[in-house]
Amino acid sequence: MKHPELQHLSASETMTLKQGYDMQGSWREDDDKCTFIILDKQRWADPSIEEEQCMVGDVNMFLTEPTDLSLAELEIMIAEPSYRGMYTGKEVTRTMMRYSEHLIPSFRRF
Repeated sequence: MKHPELQHLSASETMTLKQGYDMQGSWREDDDKCTFIILDKQRWADPSIEEEQCMVGDVNMFLTEPTDLSLAELEIMIAEPSYRGMYTGKEVTRTMMRYSEHLIPSFRRF
């Protein structure tokens, strides 16, 4: 999140890796948020590559109305430019929507 274009597009401020992990950790505890880091599966399988070097972006789901669990906002950020245009965002969107069906039993696809 040090790249100016990403900060502009995501309305984010510079944060350290530790701050990013801390933020993700706090979201794990929130009942109205669900977030995952998107990793490159092939790079992740290589034990010589550091975890941080496998990160591609993130996906977040926010419940927008606590009394209506069928309403949510889905955000996807493909931070690494080389992964854009490769259908990564499309795959992550479908995966998160499938996951949300288990996370939120009343969620229905249209």
